[in-house]
Amino acid sequence: MTTLAIVQDFLGHIFTGRMDEALALVDPEARFISTRPQANPHNPLHGTFVGTEGAKGFFGGFVELLEPGEFNVESSFSAGEHAALYGTLRHKSRQTGKDFASDWALICKVKDGRLTLYHFYEDTEALRDALSPA
Repeated sequence: MTTLAIVQDFLGHIFTGRMDEALALVDPEARFISTRPQANPHNPLHGTFVGTEGAKGFFGGFVELLEPGEFNVESSFSAGEHAALYGTLRHKSRQTGKDFASDWALICKVKDGRLTLYHFYEDTEALRDALSPA
C-alpha cells in the first residue's frame, strides 16, 4: 500500500468512527501535532501527542471542542514516506455554537505501513475566535 493510501485509509477510519482500525495504522512512537508542538493551556489541541494513546487524546480533544462538519480534501500527493493533503473545513464550537472555517494542510510520514507523523495546520486565529465566548 502506498504512503498516500495509508494516510487516506487512516482518515477514512477516523471520519467514520472506526478508531480501532485507525489506531492499527499508528506507530507506537507516532507524533500527532495540531499546528504547534508546544502545549497551550488555552487550546487543548495544541501540543505533541505520542503513540496510540496520544492519537486517542488528540482526536478526543477535537470531539470535545468541535462538532464535526465539512472536511474537504482539495488535493493530495506523496513522495516516498511523506504525504501531504490540503483543503477546507467547517466545524462548530460546542462551547459557543460559532462556526470555525479554515483552510487546512496535513503533513504525514509513514514508515513500515504505519503513521509516524501527523502534523495538521489550520487557521488558529479562526479557531480561537470560534472558541471565544465574546
